Amino acid sequence: MVEQYSDARLTEILRATSDPTRRVILTHLAQEGALRVTEIAARFDMSLNAVSKHIKVLESAGLVSRRTLWREHLIEVQMAPLAEIDRWFAGLRSIWDMRLEALEMIVTKETQMTELSLTTARRISAPAARLFNAWLDPDMLARFMIPGSGMSVPSAKTDPRPGGRFDLVMRDGDKDLPHGGVYREITPHSRLVFSWETPFSVEGSTITLTFTPDGDGTLVELTHVKFASEDSRNNHERGWAAILAMLGKTVA
Repeated sequence: MVEQYSDARLTEILRATSDPTRRVILTHLAQEGALRVTEIAARFDMSLNAVSKHIKVLESAGLVSRRTLWREHLIEVQMAPLAEIDRWFAGLRSIWDMRLEALEMIVTKETQMTELSLTTARRISAPAARLFNAWLDPDMLARFMIPGSGMSVPSAKTDPRPGGRFDLVMRDGDKDLPHGGVYREITPHSRLVFSWETPFSVEGSTITLTFTPDGDGTLVELTHVKFASEDSRNNHERGWAAILAMLGKTVA
């Protein structure tokens, strides 16, 4: 499994590789294996001290490591951080490809978008206030916004006020799928409305949640309007049903 880096760590890696001299050093090390500092310096029209400073920057970013052989220092390339850069760019390409697919669906099925909707409901043995608040709590969202087997939510943020945003990442295997939206209505413990923004969503896609006390539990009803296609609506219907089931398990 590829090690996950923080944004600060990735920034450090990208900064270290932004210099052409350091990129050439990495290329030589990848092609030829471990080299002495003096061997690396001999390939550049600059002082040994200047080359050493470049190597220290690469060391600090984890892109090279150093081992001592007698009095010589051997520098070796470390590929794991470079693989992380590849994964990050691959994620960007994946998001772009998904947006292109979504655009094609919008263009070809524009007339159907306003007609497609779904409603799913579940009775959960928990108070309405507890269930309502779970949708506004980022830690709780990360636990129950799981629409399918093997998926997870590694990141969730909320700003629970009308006009505030929520953002989360759903991870499916090696793909990170961004989801988010804007809170349109927050009526404590009874009604929640927010827009729904994903690589596959269309403009105006909206979720309405209602929480109706039902004996010692609560009937949670979710309505989602506007989809690019019937397949998208059907996939979301299964996903939302799974999420409501996971909500029940989480708050139990």
